[in-house]
Amino acid sequence: MSPVRAVFLDAGNTIFTERVSRSVIYAEVANGHGGQADEAEAADHMGRTFAELPSSLEGNFRYSLAWFRAFNQRVLTELGVPAGRLTDAHLALLARFEDPATYTLFPEVPAVLEELSNRGLTVGVVSNWSERLPVLLTGMGVAGQLEFIVTSAEMRAEKPERAIFERALFRAGVPPEEALHVGDHLERDVRGALGAGLRAALVDRADGAPTAAPEGVPVLEDLRGILALVEQTSHASRA
Repeated sequence: MSPVRAVFLDAGNTIFTERVSRSVIYAEVANGHGGQADEAEAADHMGRTFAELPSSLEGNFRYSLAWFRAFNQRVLTELGVPAGRLTDAHLALLARFEDPATYTLFPEVPAVLEELSNRGLTVGVVSNWSERLPVLLTGMGVAGQLEFIVTSAEMRAEKPERAIFERALFRAGVPPEEALHVGDHLERDVRGALGAGLRAALVDRADGAPTAAPEGVPVLEDLRGILALVEQTSHASRA
């Protein structure tokens, strides 16, 4: 077994999470701009709009700021925001989602990133996110502990597609079998990484029974579990 030389991390719900749900944020912004909605209505319209909009709109790929303008306009309209206030509401949403105060960093993250660096591993983020993710991670104080940040908006490809993982491998300079990707989503993170030839681990922070993962894929309670996985592969490679 080859040792792990690079660790790739998902961003949302892996490194950090929103302090309140996105549907709450959409409802608050809509209501503050002349709309009338609650969390459930916002979640419903957000989910349907995401499913119905194509991944590319006028050349703007999903998760990019330009794509989100179309997404937000449609959702906010359905939440009752008047046409004359849609732009202001859209900008308010962008401000909320680019503000580090909107999120909370999981408590173990800084120490885990430091330890991985001390062990000589290359650590990067691979996320379905807008091109503003590097600015957000800088504001959260962790960008300096990362070698690179690959976003779907930048790549015009999103997890679970191979291309975004292959870009991360190129940035890390390692073959797939020497990279471990860790994220909270079974399809995008785990199956996506496995499909690109990487190792994978699922982080499941929920109380109760852990999420079922493919055979051989570890399920971690938090990111501290990465350190044990790295140690195991190091020992196995020397055996």
